[in-house]
Amino acid sequence: MQWIATVKPAQMQRLQMLPCHNEIQIKPSMKLKYLLSSAAGLAMMVVFSGCLKNTPIEPTKPASYVSVLNMSFRSPAVEMLFGAEKVTAPISGGMYFPRYNNITPGFIDISFKKASSDSVVAQLQTGLYYDSLTYYSVLLYDKDAGGAGVIRIKDEFPMADPSRSFVRFFHMAPGQPQVDVQINNTRVFTSRTQADNTYNSSYNQFSGVTPGSFPIVIKQAGTDSVIASTPYSDLSAGGIYTLVLKGTTAGTGSGALGIELIRAAN
Repeated sequence: MQWIATVKPAQMQRLQMLPCHNEIQIKPSMKLKYLLSSAAGLAMMVVFSGCLKNTPIEPTKPASYVSVLNMSFRSPAVEMLFGAEKVTAPISGGMYFPRYNNITPGFIDISFKKASSDSVVAQLQTGLYYDSLTYYSVLLYDKDAGGAGVIRIKDEFPMADPSRSFVRFFHMAPGQPQVDVQINNTRVFTSRTQADNTYNSSYNQFSGVTPGSFPIVIKQAGTDSVIASTPYSDLSAGGIYTLVLKGTTAGTGSGALGIELIRAAN
């Protein structure tokens, strides 16, 4: 099931989030156009169709594209703010946008506050510019020493290749040792430490792998001790994925130690 949140058009047209398991209701105060029934929607289309005949088509406006991943399981649910404006409903650990969302390019100060509170959980540095036709991932994560951190990743996608899938790996499980990642019994990522992509940008790049439906196994580095695994994960030809080791040993439900495979979509 999808978690859907809508926000003011001055910032984002739509933000969508996928949960690990649960469901959330849309805030009543948010835009209603996504709540229209099919019948009401059809009626609206008929009414507007007459207006459209005399309305010139506006050129496509430039946009930046942003996705958010909340991989902080030690923090409370958070709300995302652009400056002083809240732009999402509460986002719990394990939630992420299933697709990139377009925003108006420019300087935007992004922070995350505890839901229904002014307590700041994490914030990006001020004065960051969001360029047009550029894709960004905003990653909220647990620091191994405690507390939450957040980084902005400029996503650089590989050239299209229908003979390959493309994967990157984020170690987002605090308290876990270095790990090796096996896809179809082949080690693809080795000796990765918790949150290492937050200070080594090379780990935010995508690596090509053979497409197919394969088991994914994450082991303690240099050993056969399994930390997490999935029996079969679909890696489609040409698909681009972020593979995440998430959660905590003591976590339950969506906060349990496990693997999340997120396909990039726009």
